[in-house]
Amino acid sequence: MEQHDRRAVLGTAATLLAGGMTVLAGGPAQADASGEQARESFRVVDRRGRQRFLASSTKPPVIIGGRTYPADQRQGPEGTYLIFNDGDGSEKGGIVASSAGASLSLDYGNAQAITMAARWEGVHGAAMLEMKHMPDPALPVEQVPAMPPRVQLGYSTAEGAFLVLSDSRGRPRIVLEIDADDTPVIKVLDPEGNVTGRL
Repeated sequence: MEQHDRRAVLGTAATLLAGGMTVLAGGPAQADASGEQARESFRVVDRRGRQRFLASSTKPPVIIGGRTYPADQRQGPEGTYLIFNDGDGSEKGGIVASSAGASLSLDYGNAQAITMAARWEGVHGAAMLEMKHMPDPALPVEQVPAMPPRVQLGYSTAEGAFLVLSDSRGRPRIVLEIDADDTPVIKVLDPEGNVTGRL
């Protein structure tokens, strides 16, 4: 490691320690041909031992409200995970990358709030920004029902570009779209999904 690289690493470690953070590397260390050590996870905890950041090459458990839920209860594919936690250790968002997509999510106290995602397969792809209805913040995470989307902004090679505004039950009420043939349309829908206005 060159001298300036050593200073950068030591400076980062000093900054983390001065802020009461400790860096923990998980999994057995294995040196590759270049001499660098490979690990399956990298975790930052505060002085109280609470996780504040996690980088993992496998799907990690979920920490919310002081409870840890097994990794198999986490939505999302196997891939690389970067998890952000608040001062109490509860997960508040993260980034996941897999061979077929990537996403960024930000959370309410007990549910996902915003998801930005991209997916692809061969020549087909899609990108979406979705904002969900906020649940009762007093509900424990295991009692939170599936929250409906309120805003969806997206694009796909099959459907074109679209913006969907939905009511509190997740029913689309206003849809703006430019389809795959470049035809634009604005639709207003009633609660049953019938189009009541079109432009």
